[in-house]
Amino acid sequence: MTILVLLLCILGFALFGLASEGHHQRWLGRFPTARRKKRMRAAGWGALVGALPLAWAVAGGIVGPILWTGATMLGAAIVFLFLNLVPGRRQDPRRGHR
Repeated sequence: MTILVLLLCILGFALFGLASEGHHQRWLGRFPTARRKKRMRAAGWGALVGALPLAWAVAGGIVGPILWTGATMLGAAIVFLFLNLVPGRRQDPRRGHR
């Protein structure tokens, strides 16, 4: 269950990252619409907030929030490194850039 807390945190931060125009275009090949960005951010918050009661259930009222805090920090670091260091989709040189 601790892994599930971490996975929810990673999902939340991945959604936050992909809601930005640069990462969205780099990874998904198109610019996000305003509606899509709003939905991705809302889903990211939902994943992070949803991980807190799960961490509380796993580790109790004292250690649960500490577990959640650690999972959010680790999740943010993993997503940051992945989005910035792993090469994204290849761009077709004939299509040009927007």
